[in-house]
Amino acid sequence: MTTIFTKGKERNDFFLDLVDFKWLMAGVGWWVDLSRLQSDRIYIEECLQRALKSDSELLRERCVELLGLRPGLDTFREQLRRA
Repeated sequence: MTTIFTKGKERNDFFLDLVDFKWLMAGVGWWVDLSRLQSDRIYIEECLQRALKSDSELLRERCVELLGLRPGLDTFREQLRRA
């Protein structure tokens, strides 16, 4: 019998999403500390707000994905207003 562990894969996928986010942020001149990004809620909020304000469409899209938002939802509109 073959067992597939998805929890570890999901965790690894999320970490890879964070690494992608970090490099997209670096591309627009903002350095991101991955350790802090995973543990400091205030730092997370600051990084996501910067990303939402970015001129980079790809970075804004990645930010929306990390927030678990979709463009048609009120929560998405609220995040953009706060940005």
